Amino acid sequence: MQAAALTSDHSETRERVLAYLASHTVFNLATAGPAGLWASQVLYVHDGTQLYFTSVAATRHGQNMEANPRVAGTISDECRQFSEMKGIQLEGTVTKVTALDERRRVLRAYLARFPFAAGLWNGQADPDVIALDPGIHGFYRIDPTLLLFTDNERWPGQRMELAEP
Repeated sequence: MQAAALTSDHSETRERVLAYLASHTVFNLATAGPAGLWASQVLYVHDGTQLYFTSVAATRHGQNMEANPRVAGTISDECRQFSEMKGIQLEGTVTKVTALDERRRVLRAYLARFPFAAGLWNGQADPDVIALDPGIHGFYRIDPTLLLFTDNERWPGQRMELAEP
């Protein structure tokens, strides 16, 4: 049985979604393409509901994203009771970040949130330097076309749809 998606006060739902995104770090990315169906975990930063992550194009999910930009995924909590379930389900379009200014901005946020990620760029921690040549670790942006938020503590058994303007 599938839970219904409800509409709520847009500003309240958006506030809750943004707070949830800020308090988590792992996005479970699902792709489909020439490498087959695949799911992988990526560390993300966000700007509003847009998610940004770094990955290598040669990976299974990288090959799929190159061929098919439609992706889906989840961000969720570990829990032991139905009433504790909380998370985000989304589908959207993924794009490789090629604009230098956007890459700089994302790198600043990414390295601030994940300082250890400088190891991906041989210890380089200057976003301006990395943005010029990120090597094999490119950045990708997911623009959600559908975003559902579950919070069984607040809305038991329901999913709230965040419709972006």
